[in-house]
Amino acid sequence: MYKKLQWLAGKVRRRFAPEVPTRSLSEWEARHEETVRESVEAVLPHLPEGGVFLDIGANIGIFTRLLREARPSATGILFEPVARYADMCRERFSGDERVEVVHAAVGDEDAVRTIYKAAHNYGANSLMTEIMFDRRPNSAVRPDTVIEEEEIQLVHGARWLLERGIKHVDVIKTDTEGYDYAVLDGLREWLVETGCRPVLHVELLAEDYHPLAGRQREALDAYIPLGYQPVDLDRDLSGTVGDVLLIPQGRTASGEASEEGPSEHGPSEEGPGGSASKGSPPRP
Repeated sequence: MYKKLQWLAGKVRRRFAPEVPTRSLSEWEARHEETVRESVEAVLPHLPEGGVFLDIGANIGIFTRLLREARPSATGILFEPVARYADMCRERFSGDERVEVVHAAVGDEDAVRTIYKAAHNYGANSLMTEIMFDRRPNSAVRPDTVIEEEEIQLVHGARWLLERGIKHVDVIKTDTEGYDYAVLDGLREWLVETGCRPVLHVELLAEDYHPLAGRQREALDAYIPLGYQPVDLDRDLSGTVGDVLLIPQGRTASGEASEEGPSEHGPSEEGPGGSASKGSPPRP
C-alpha cells in the first residue's frame, strides 16, 4: 500500500510539475510502459481472442500496442484528439487492419472544442479548464505551468458508434484527464440501444479533488440501472487519481461469471456487487 501511495503521489507531481524536464516521446513512452501494462493486464480477462475494444484518450497508443501484443486477433478503435498524437498512432499502426485511429475526442456532444495541453508533459491534455487552470489549494497544477491550446473535434460517443453500426464492444478504456464523466454520459445511449455491456476501464479522480465531482458521481451512478456494479471511490481509489473497472453485475474482476451468472445484456435482478480498481498509470 505504501509503495502504491508513493507511486500515485509521484504521478501527480510528474503530470504537472514544470521542474520535471521534458523528455523525448520515446523516452516518455519507455518510462511509462510498465505502468500502462498494469492497465492492460486488468482488462485482458475481459477481452477474448478476436474481441473488440475502444481506446478513448489513446495519446501515442501505448495501451493499444500492449493490448494487441497480448491479443493479436483483437480489433481496436483509438480516439485521440491531439493532432500530433493521432498522427503518431496512425504511423504506429499503419498497415494494421485491426486498428482504426479516429482523430477526435469522445464525450456527450458533437462540437468543436479547445483542448489544453501542459507543455512539459505529453500526457496532460484535457478539455477541462477547471482542471488545467485549477488554482485551488490542493491543485496539482502550478500557477507557472505552461498551457498550450489546440482546437479539436469532439464526438458524441453513442451517436458515433450507432452511426457506424457498431453493436458489440468487449472492453472500453477511457483516460481523458477528468473528462471521463462526459465519456460515460455519451456512451450510455449506445448501451441502452444495443444491450451490450462491456467492461469499462475508467480513470477517475477522488471526490474531494475533482472540480466537478458531482458530475462524475452522477455519471457513475447512472450505470447502476444499466446493470453495472456500483463504484465506491473512497474504497476503490488509493489517492487523488486512479483507474476503476466498471463491471456488469454477475461478472468478476477476473472475467469469470459469479454465482449469480453473467449479465452482459441488461440490468441484473441481483443486488449490487463490488468494483475492481488498480492504481492509475500515467496516461499512455
